[in-house]
Amino acid sequence: MQCIRCGSTQVNIQAVTETTFKRKKKSLLYWLTIGWLIEPMLWIFLTLPKLIYELFKPHRFTAKSKTNTIAICQNCGKSWRV
Repeated sequence: MQCIRCGSTQVNIQAVTETTFKRKKKSLLYWLTIGWLIEPMLWIFLTLPKLIYELFKPHRFTAKSKTNTIAICQNCGKSWRV
């Protein structure tokens, strides 16, 4: 394989994994049915316990990973996807 910038044949190929995290949110159906009533009531009547719960609750995340193959030229440092 040759570098697309300098034409050198000293090229390393690496597999790179990219991971993205996305936080799950409550659905629109939840907010239209009971969320609009329950959430404000919890904040009004149970402020301190609700505040403590919100600070220390485990967050729900979904992780997606994608593996890309990247070539790196050893002479000029150019990197590109293969």
